[in-house]
Amino acid sequence: MSEFFLNVVNMSISASWLVLAVLLLRLLFKKAPKWITVLLWGIVAIRLICPFSIESMLSLIPSAETISPEIMMDRNPEINSGVPIINNVVNLIISESFTPDPLTSANPLQILIPILSIVWGVGIVGMLIYTVISYFKVKRKIGTAVLLRDNVFQSENVISPFVLGIFKPKIYLPFNMSKQDISYVIAHEQAHICRKDYWWKPLGFLILTIHWFNPLMWLGYVVLCRDIELACDEKVIKELNTEQKADYAQALLSCSVNRRMLAACPLAFGEVGVKNRVKSVLNYKKPSFWIVVAAIVASVAVAVCFLTNPKSDSSAYDISYVSQQSSTSEFEGLSIEIVSLEASSPVPYLTVQYINGSHEDIIYGEEFYIYRWTGDVWENCQIDPNYGWDAIGYYMSPGAKDTHVYNLNGFIMSEPGKYRFEKDFSVDGKPETKYKVYIDFELTHDVGGADSSNVQTFESKENIYEKVENYTI
Repeated sequence: MSEFFLNVVNMSISASWLVLAVLLLRLLFKKAPKWITVLLWGIVAIRLICPFSIESMLSLIPSAETISPEIMMDRNPEINSGVPIINNVVNLIISESFTPDPLTSANPLQILIPILSIVWGVGIVGMLIYTVISYFKVKRKIGTAVLLRDNVFQSENVISPFVLGIFKPKIYLPFNMSKQDISYVIAHEQAHICRKDYWWKPLGFLILTIHWFNPLMWLGYVVLCRDIELACDEKVIKELNTEQKADYAQALLSCSVNRRMLAACPLAFGEVGVKNRVKSVLNYKKPSFWIVVAAIVASVAVAVCFLTNPKSDSSAYDISYVSQQSSTSEFEGLSIEIVSLEASSPVPYLTVQYINGSHEDIIYGEEFYIYRWTGDVWENCQIDPNYGWDAIGYYMSPGAKDTHVYNLNGFIMSEPGKYRFEKDFSVDGKPETKYKVYIDFELTHDVGGADSSNVQTFESKENIYEKVENYTI
């Protein structure tokens, strides 16, 4: 459940950028048709519920995965929001508060994230219960409603007109309305039915229940409800004259109610943003052709830029240089795999994943070796014979996986050919016995920029030992 929760959080964070873009476009295209704004909220909904997305160079989403599911087991947990300022601030807090203690076996995030996922689930259940209770309260109030005509009913318990129903929506009116107000109200509510708003508003609330932890989603839902009403107002008044628009605005004021709680239903005529709606009605002018075109083009651009994910950083996760991996170990059950290789940057590194399939605790350090096959012997790629590493010990529990990044400065891996990454390790309780695990792989082509002229070396440092527990999967 924790991993699923983190996936939802990442989807919510990605959609937050889209919500901000939609809010900005609403300000830029105030004179555009309101149905276009509602359409933009539909794009937000797709981003919030679609678990996958294609990659695009046009994407404006800074990061498709801000919080990696691996953060619970990382020794140096951090986020990647795609915004350096945010990363610096948040990662500093994480490093100070949630970096695992080397002397304990518990990663704070491995405890906190499951708790947060439970809180998230409880919040969803709470909002669903609230929705069901609210719906049945409304149904009980209209139990004595009488038919006026077609799908229009009147009830003494109704304060403000509304539409209720998912499959056969009905319009409910209070008894004390004037005939003029009734005509405008019914036109408005029929516009809701024509536009299927009795589906879209509950769907928006259902999505909100999933992303209830995100304040921007609450703001988005409030604005969505207002835009739905504005779009219906616009649909009704675009054929009215000035006097009729004034009468429509008066109907809005007559039916207005003060509701402080958000709800999935009903679609109430005078419930949302009455003041702004009255201004919009009285100031309405038919949008020009070019404003409509510009708004549609902007909507398409938003969909392309925010429904797609940024392309993966090939410099950080590139293994295109590597082929034909083959892992061997002197101790049965332990294997390694090359996850990524960045060999062409000024700070080259190799990312290796350890897989402990044995029933023993494995201990390994920082020191490693890289050899190149010359055709006769394995030649050490290390260019400094006095080169040394910090001797830090890491523990791997049985069944655990551990990913480790090794800096390649001090080694030459610029030419294609067959290479070997080798590590020494021991079994807990048997420190006197050393085993080797290594992985052979092919470097398929030249690595530009990685030669002896720009590869740095490090001096030997004081030995340090610390115990870090990994966690079973």
